[in-house]
Amino acid sequence: MKCAVHMDREAVGTCSNCGRFVCPECQVSLGGRVFCNRCVETRLKTGSWQGQTGIDESCAPGRGSNSPVPEEIKGWSWGGFLLTWIWGIGNNVWIALISLLSIIPWVGWVIGLTMRVILGIKGNEWAWQHKKWESIEHFKRVQRSWTWWGVAAIATYIILIIAVAVLALSLFKIAEAFGIVRGWDFKNFWQYMQ
Repeated sequence: MKCAVHMDREAVGTCSNCGRFVCPECQVSLGGRVFCNRCVETRLKTGSWQGQTGIDESCAPGRGSNSPVPEEIKGWSWGGFLLTWIWGIGNNVWIALISLLSIIPWVGWVIGLTMRVILGIKGNEWAWQHKKWESIEHFKRVQRSWTWWGVAAIATYIILIIAVAVLALSLFKIAEAFGIVRGWDFKNFWQYMQ
């Protein structure tokens, strides 16, 4: 594993507070435990460092919608945008199930598209708040996987649409060859197909 701050250096441990991977330069040992510089600085600045361990509130995942979100987590969620309700189930973001309404014509499509955009904007924050994560790096690694699965799903969908279009065009050409339809006379073709 690489250090959360110095990505070119190997980590030698994890922070007892937030779980970030730390290199020798980023670690502080206190009371036989390892902490990252950020957690130590946060505790010292706020005056709340008393030598006890525990989760730093600025880094704690899975504590509900009122828990703060680290700046590194914020940003666009491609997994939430591309995979909507599937991503929502995998990340305990149950509001994503609203996107299932997109099976209803017109109004459902608007709701589904709106939910897709909202998940793109807020997805990372909601996933951090509603599921336990080992560290920020673990969270980012899992979300990258969701992104790649989303891209693969969209690519598969596009390929299927192209395949169906090619099949329909081939059927039309076959019907034209047998004299069922003339030229691009889709009206006769669809009447014959019904």
